[in-house]
Amino acid sequence: MKQACAVGAGMWLLVDLLRVWAPSLITIFGQAASTPAELMGAFALAVVLAGLLPLLVVRLTGVPGHLVLVGCLVAAGTCRVGLQVVGGGPAQLWWSSVGVACAIGWCCLATQFWGDRLVEGYAVGLALAGTSHAALGTWAAVWRSDAWGWTVLAVQIALVVATLVTNRSAEASPATRQVAFVLLPSFLLAGTWAANPARGSATSEAWGPPLVVLGLAAGVLVARWIRHDPGWLRGRLAVLVAGAALTGGTAVVMLPDSARSWTLPLFAVGMPALIVLLGALGRPFSPTAAGPVAGAAFGAVLWVVLFFAYYAGYDLGYRADLLLVLLAAGLTVLGVRVVGREADATARPRRRHGMAPVSTALTVIAGTAAVVAGALGPNVTVQPVAARSDPHEGLRVLAWNLRMGYGMDGTFEPRAVARVIARQQPDVVLLSEIDRAWLLNGGQDQLAILARLLDMEAHFGPAADPVWGDAVLTNLPVTDVDAHPLPSYDAVTGAQALALTVDLDGTAYDVVSTHVQPHGGEGDGSLDQARDIADFVRGRADAGNPVVLGGDFNLEPGSLSWQALLDSGLSDALDGDRPVVTSPADDPEQQIDHVFVTSALTPSDPRAVASELSDHLPVLVTLAPSR
Repeated sequence: MKQACAVGAGMWLLVDLLRVWAPSLITIFGQAASTPAELMGAFALAVVLAGLLPLLVVRLTGVPGHLVLVGCLVAAGTCRVGLQVVGGGPAQLWWSSVGVACAIGWCCLATQFWGDRLVEGYAVGLALAGTSHAALGTWAAVWRSDAWGWTVLAVQIALVVATLVTNRSAEASPATRQVAFVLLPSFLLAGTWAANPARGSATSEAWGPPLVVLGLAAGVLVARWIRHDPGWLRGRLAVLVAGAALTGGTAVVMLPDSARSWTLPLFAVGMPALIVLLGALGRPFSPTAAGPVAGAAFGAVLWVVLFFAYYAGYDLGYRADLLLVLLAAGLTVLGVRVVGREADATARPRRRHGMAPVSTALTVIAGTAAVVAGALGPNVTVQPVAARSDPHEGLRVLAWNLRMGYGMDGTFEPRAVARVIARQQPDVVLLSEIDRAWLLNGGQDQLAILARLLDMEAHFGPAADPVWGDAVLTNLPVTDVDAHPLPSYDAVTGAQALALTVDLDGTAYDVVSTHVQPHGGEGDGSLDQARDIADFVRGRADAGNPVVLGGDFNLEPGSLSWQALLDSGLSDALDGDRPVVTSPADDPEQQIDHVFVTSALTPSDPRAVASELSDHLPVLVTLAPSR
């Protein structure tokens, strides 16, 4: 088990480094979407190719591979420590890039030395990463400067040190080429849903993360069974069943409009199914296997290509989710072929011995503890921020585009965001660009984190997919929730209007959170989106309640789209403080974040709130029934 933990330590480092590196590409290198996607993809590919340089060092210079392996792990661990204190900006981008490159180099070399523990170590690493992530409420430890973040880092580095000791006596035990090749590409399935507690949280905050952790624990147990008794994978049936579970689970969980409670059991079976397929591709464990390092190198390149191909679908308009379904189906076909080829070949010696009862019991106990930590941990590790008492009359509304929670310096600081919001004492918070699980943004349920920090009830309106959209936070009584999808008109991340009715002092208000997203081409779609939103709001107003509409509209006062909203009977709630510039947050020039109200409401004290915790400023206004 200690060698599996050694592999697991490196995988855990890789996952945590990716949690910083991927969003840094978007927010720091990408400069808030002003950098072409092709250039970001080229940079990411260059980082992965840099991670393959240690392989050339081993091949061309004769330096012992285990020394390079140790060097890569030490460098990756150093970068992980550095990211805990670096504080955002270009330094964060480069520390994370170097760390990811070193971790990928380590991963490729590990296929040469720990091949017979590779699948088990992969399962252990994802279990460590996923369990700690769930226990922290999906607020990644690398973004936390509190005691919990430093505790996780200390455990992580201690495991890396133990790994270095283990590596000193490691004998080369190469993996099979096929499992080395698919190891990193398979992480796309694990990172997007099967081992992602945030994806589970978006479906059910109470049940999702513990079920993901249960699946991770089961994956470790399955990996151990496969290593100790590979004979039970001799036939195709187990691989076919696992492949059907993984492919079907990916289709159900990742396809649009899938965040439903009945999908929750899939989070407990996704990881065990993936491990069965990897176990099939890793058989037979043999020291005579050739070419795993080269296979892993090609797999690393394939991984980054698939990673960007998946998220590019939101920009280019194709069904990105189908790419993951095809990946799962491809792993199934490959696993069936490998197992079938071995079954049809002449019999070869097989290792078969049972797992020690004590070891099995310890694994089960650890898995149970992990599930409990995933279920109860967020209540301990994510505590509400202190809020001052500020009595006020009327409905105080704050609207803010949070850019997935990443500030102008590229850091994820939900506690600071919560404090800015809490200081304004809003009754209703309308949020745009809320991410609840995207691997590209670190795999965090930003809405659940903020709701817990603010001790407010969250409501979510999906737009691009089930885990990306807009939201409303409030502590007022809520009825009549309607997450209403709208035509996107080629907007890259969809369109929706989330409406609900809140009650304050006996007065019912309809509040609507939305986000207008021009597509950048001729006839950018914003006018059509504005008209659709106006029609939707008009329907709510006809019911008799005063209506509040807010969000990031990406349109300036006086434009045709602006006029379409006013023609629906709405008025500008921020008119008393114009110009209210909100973007970009570090040097605001544009008035694109707005609050509109029907004539039954009178606005007062409108303003933008200074903050660089997003690329937009929040806008605040108090609304009272017109007399």
